[in-house]
Amino acid sequence: MSFEPVKVALVGIGWWSEPVGAAARDCPLIDLVSCYTRTPEKRAAFAKEHGCAEAGSYEAILEDPSIEGVLITSSNKAHQGQVEAAFRAGKHVWVEKPITPALATTRPVLQAWRASGKVLSVGHCYRRAAGHRKMKALIEEGAVGRPLQAEAYWATWTGQKLTPEKWHYYREECPGGPLTQLGIHHADTLHYLLGEPVRIMGMHRRLATPAEIDDVTSTLVEHAGGAVSSIGCGFCSPNVYSLRLHGTEGVLFMQIQRVDITNVGATDAQTTLTFQKVGKAEAEPVALPGLPHMVYSEIEEFAVCVREGKAPETGSREAALALAVVEGSVISSERGATVDVEELLDGMEI
Repeated sequence: MSFEPVKVALVGIGWWSEPVGAAARDCPLIDLVSCYTRTPEKRAAFAKEHGCAEAGSYEAILEDPSIEGVLITSSNKAHQGQVEAAFRAGKHVWVEKPITPALATTRPVLQAWRASGKVLSVGHCYRRAAGHRKMKALIEEGAVGRPLQAEAYWATWTGQKLTPEKWHYYREECPGGPLTQLGIHHADTLHYLLGEPVRIMGMHRRLATPAEIDDVTSTLVEHAGGAVSSIGCGFCSPNVYSLRLHGTEGVLFMQIQRVDITNVGATDAQTTLTFQKVGKAEAEPVALPGLPHMVYSEIEEFAVCVREGKAPETGSREAALALAVVEGSVISSERGATVDVEELLDGMEI
């Protein structure tokens, strides 16, 4: 590809800003020119590490005509205001998932996006992991037959060490606990593999964390076309990431085995995928394609979408449906009944 790199600023400097910032710094289609967070020491350190300027305020970034887009890695509760302001200022936006903490706050964000005519890309990176890309290819080839059911799980020990100064500590800011932070990735990947979610059932419990949030969640999803999936999440047990997909002709099983979830560049190297065919007692290993790591891939795609006017793979619809799985699971757990995605969206244009 041959075009002028897209000038961007990164907003919100926390642990996830490191892989996003590194991807932006290393991608030749992106020019990371500035950064902002409220803490001066943090933004000075980030600017030095990534070779960019530091802005004194978010408003300064929005008022700079040379900056074409923003990469937002701030806390969930800040997304709505920052994204809306960026679109009003005529900037393109890449924002880390979830697009906002709730569907109610997503609605005005999507209205601002449509009015702006700019690109909206949402950071659901895990569908881009090599293991999931290979699973999708095998499904499309017909190797697994008709996909019927999937079982996904993700746990980390994060909830054991949450303290009141962490925003994840509070139920209001992190409804769904690990489902909001971890399982939402599975929600998007299962949408990618099995089709859009149409009905949700959830059960959430607070068992081991000192925080307000629930730390164990189970979510059942009915997908368009009839396939079903389950998403299990935990915030108080060792790190486990897995996805097993059952089809009429075989079973795919993917695992990511790692301790440090921040090392996204190692994700594919730490992934195993196996395929058990009908009539076989054992599963066989499946070779993974050599791909750029998942965060680099979505940042690179953001630049292409800006320059070529394309729609990103994970845009408004994918973001809203992933959030609907989370919100639907929380509501279902409270009601003790299933929740329809159509009810949650309530006419929202996605």
